[in-house]
Amino acid sequence: MDHNDTEDDNNGEIEVRNIGRPTKSSDSNIRQHLMTVAFDLFANHEYNQVSTRKVAAAANTTPAMIRYYFQNKEGLFHAAMSQYRQPMLDIFKRYVAKPQVQHLHDIFALYYTTMQENKSLHNIVRRNMTSNDNPQIKAHIIQEGPQQSFKLIKSMFIKLQAKGDIKPELDPEILTVQMLSLCIFPCAFKPLIQQLTTTAIDTQFYRQLAQQNFTLLVNSITTEQYHEEI
Repeated sequence: MDHNDTEDDNNGEIEVRNIGRPTKSSDSNIRQHLMTVAFDLFANHEYNQVSTRKVAAAANTTPAMIRYYFQNKEGLFHAAMSQYRQPMLDIFKRYVAKPQVQHLHDIFALYYTTMQENKSLHNIVRRNMTSNDNPQIKAHIIQEGPQQSFKLIKSMFIKLQAKGDIKPELDPEILTVQMLSLCIFPCAFKPLIQQLTTTAIDTQFYRQLAQQNFTLLVNSITTEQYHEEI
C-alpha cells in the first residue's frame, strides 16, 4: 500500500462508500476510467506525489476499486502506460513475422502518430527515466517499452538483411539505435525543435518527417537486389 494512501480525509474521518463488486457490463468502463484518470495525474505529477487515494478521488471512486482491478498503484501505473504502448508493440510483432522494407516507414508513422495523440506519454517516460527515486518503475519502463521495441525492430533488420534487402556490412543493432533515435528525438525534444525552426510541428510535419526518414534509410541501407525487385 502506498504511504499516501494511509492519509485520512475530512479532518481525520475516513469516508466510507458501500461500493460492491462491479457488474460485468460496467467492469471495463470503470477500469478504463481509472487508467485514464491515473495517466493524467502521472503526466502532471511526480510518481511519488500520486497516491491511489488521489486517483480514486479524481475518478470519483474508492481505493478499493484500484486494488480490485490493479492490486496497487504500481499495477495501475503499468496498466495506464500499457494501453498506449501495447498496440504499437503488437503491430511491430506482426511486422517481425513477415518483415518488409516498407514497414520501416510504417514504424516511423506509427510512432509519431502515437506520440502526437498521447502527448503526455513522453513526459511520463522522461520524468521517470531521469529520476532515481523509483528504480523499479524505471526498470519496468525500459523492459516493457524501449527494450521490447528495440528487440522487435532489430529482429526486423536481421530478417531483412537475411533476405538480401539490407546491405550485409551494416550492423543490425546499430541500425536499430539509429532508427529509434530518429523516432524518439523529434517527439521527446519537440519544445527544442520548435525553438529551432519556423515550421509548425504538427501532424503534417510528422507525416513528412516519417516519409523523409524512410527515404533516407532506404537510399542508404538497402541493396541493389532490393531496388531491382521493386
